Amino acid sequence: MSDSFIEGLSRLELQLSEKAIKEEIRFLDELLRWNQRINLTSIRNRDEAIEKHLLDSLLLLPHLHNAKQIIDMGSGGGLPGIPLAIALPTLQVVSIDSVGKKINFQKHIKRLLQLDNLTVVQSRMEDLELGALDRGKCDLIVSRAFSSLETSLYCALPWLKSGGRLLVMKGPEGRNELKTAEATIGSLGFTDPTILTYHLPFSQAERQLIVLRKQNPDFIGDNKS
Repeated sequence: MSDSFIEGLSRLELQLSEKAIKEEIRFLDELLRWNQRINLTSIRNRDEAIEKHLLDSLLLLPHLHNAKQIIDMGSGGGLPGIPLAIALPTLQVVSIDSVGKKINFQKHIKRLLQLDNLTVVQSRMEDLELGALDRGKCDLIVSRAFSSLETSLYCALPWLKSGGRLLVMKGPEGRNELKTAEATIGSLGFTDPTILTYHLPFSQAERQLIVLRKQNPDFIGDNKS
């Protein structure tokens, strides 16, 4: 158990079960342990990782809107997908990354914590094959430290259903990226772009969440940027 994690949840007004809290910390400790041998994250301080990895990922919880399945694009060491899978056992999480060592770590966590609701796929989003996911069926896709907003739009497009949402987690640069991608947003059939600004509970570091909705049911795209 971690007092700083519990305090952070309280400050963010997030509630997790005792079992979930223990598993979140176990995941983080495994991330930092593996990080001593392979590069999974540049953050090595435990308290900093609790805030900038766990708590930052869990800030998505109020924005899931009862989604049954989410895709985490370019998940790296499993963020934000694994913390969300731990917090919501009924949520199906598909975690996608192209780097083998990061996928191996995620598979280790899946076995260790018995996360039956987590599917781990090694692939670039641009190269993802049919069968790995249901094309045009997903209601929510998330990305964190993945790529530019424009690239995220192209990668998410083929897999989102009509009315599905894309959540892109950014730092203070989010608003500028949204402005730069305005033409692409419209041309790809996305609408209702909004940006939410929030701050992490201890460092007060600024984060921005860009939310977009796919409205064109006939626009599947070719999954290439």
